Amino acid sequence: MTKQLYIFTIGAFCTHLLYGQANMGTRLTAMGNNGTAVRDLWGVAANPASFTGISYPIVQLSHQQNFFVKELSNQAIALALPANRQVFGLNLERYGLSEFQNIQIGIVTNRQFGPKLSIGLRAKYHQLSIQNYGNTVGFSIDIGALYQLTEEICLGFYLTNPSKEKYGAKSIDLHIPTTTHAGIAYRTNEKLLLASTVSEDFFAIGLDYQLIKSISLRSGISLNPFTHYAGIGFSSLKFLVDFTFRKHPDLGYSPQFAFGYVF
Repeated sequence: MTKQLYIFTIGAFCTHLLYGQANMGTRLTAMGNNGTAVRDLWGVAANPASFTGISYPIVQLSHQQNFFVKELSNQAIALALPANRQVFGLNLERYGLSEFQNIQIGIVTNRQFGPKLSIGLRAKYHQLSIQNYGNTVGFSIDIGALYQLTEEICLGFYLTNPSKEKYGAKSIDLHIPTTTHAGIAYRTNEKLLLASTVSEDFFAIGLDYQLIKSISLRSGISLNPFTHYAGIGFSSLKFLVDFTFRKHPDLGYSPQFAFGYVF
């Protein structure tokens, strides 16, 4: 496959990967891209209110190879630093190849208001490079909320780019997506977590099952298009290792790997 065909593939098939869905790390991806109501480090890329409850600094690196094509890979870093009732986060993401490259940097903070409610805010820098068209940058703000309704049920909501900012260059007329996400997470017992997310053109449902203390199994599906997800996670006191596969109905499998460390 030539690089020109790669670019065509990005434009024709992968728009949702570039703009609609961020790299949410392997756990949330394996659950069907359920990043709205699930407490996880990768809330730095999804609901900015959802990475509360972190007690120690943690960093995780994620690599995703879309459809087993090296040139269509996605790399991301998530970092969280707790400070009393507030948590600060950083998210860096790069997608694409030399002819088409998308870079995003998010600086995130959230705060706990009482035992049930947390609010998060993310400031985001976007850089887009397209060969023969040049480079352009943009800035946006995302906001999110997480509410622990009961011990078992958690509700989440987040909104990306509510001010409808767009890229600055006149030669590249692209808007930064404005999307609304609502979700629910239900912990049936100590081992099983169910979650669902809905937005304007996206619906997903997934689960995380703790097989034993250090191993978790995950699975999920999403619509538009109908996509399957599956993954497994290994954890110890300091290290986190996760594997995930996503199956697109037309383009095939996309493997994802993540490695993390708790300080």
